[in-house]
Amino acid sequence: MLRGVFPPLPTAFTDDRIDDGVMAETVNRLMETGLAGVLLLGTNGEASLVTEAEADHLVTLTRRVVPPGRPLLVGTGRDGTAATIDACRRAGQQGATHALVRPPTSYTPLMTQEVLRTHDARVADASPIPVLLYNQPAVFGPDLAPATVASLAAHGNIVGIKDSSGNIAQVSDVLSRVPPEFDVLTGVAAIMYASLLSGTSGSVIAVANVVPALCVRLFDFVMAGELHNALALQRALAPLARAVTAQYGVPGLKAAMTLVGHPVMTPRRPLLPAPATAVDEIARLLRTLEEFTQVRLLAVAS
Repeated sequence: MLRGVFPPLPTAFTDDRIDDGVMAETVNRLMETGLAGVLLLGTNGEASLVTEAEADHLVTLTRRVVPPGRPLLVGTGRDGTAATIDACRRAGQQGATHALVRPPTSYTPLMTQEVLRTHDARVADASPIPVLLYNQPAVFGPDLAPATVASLAAHGNIVGIKDSSGNIAQVSDVLSRVPPEFDVLTGVAAIMYASLLSGTSGSVIAVANVVPALCVRLFDFVMAGELHNALALQRALAPLARAVTAQYGVPGLKAAMTLVGHPVMTPRRPLLPAPATAVDEIARLLRTLEEFTQVRLLAVAS
């Protein structure tokens, strides 16, 4: 099973070009923590802004850095079914362990549940690596209904879903319809605690790039039944998680990672670096979170 916390890696750009050294150093640092693995070329990885050749290069590079025993999830969704299948095949050849397949974003009004079901099933039929569904209607448009997910869960090569809807009721509905071995991962840090209590196997959350140890600690607290500590940590993480996703997006995420000691990464155009006001706000949130950990988590440890 895909169990634990996975960061959706940002792509390291310097002067709008992929920086291999920065990418490798960033992944290395993250893999020194208790993170379960990584997701490459997701929404936070600016996947829509890289070429196919760059995507192939990033998978090869990241596979060399991620330890052999840890999963490498790769976003392979494209608007066309054939293009998605091709991306899955290439990712598998380059060392990916799982393909994360987003819904097509063209012709959104025509993306009925039957169209989505057929698309994902055909991709899974041809993919050499297991497929994870990806639901994020705020970004992609179509919303994978729980009944559709349940239908696709019967496919032997569709092993889970990353649900970034932020809708805990929908996550719970999916969990009630799929078999226990089907991995449901939440993509929204704000509902990580509630999702784990509902039965998800883990989370793919942007804030895990910034404070991986705390995100892993939250997961461990829930698994150990230390729910008071888990809930307190969930609430403490929420403001920073919001800032590096919904509030400031990829530029905010990259700014936050720089503030905690990762090498500098710039967004790829048309995105612009986070403004100074955003950086100041993120720095303040990091200080507040550090104060919380010093008081609450040290008390727990003692």
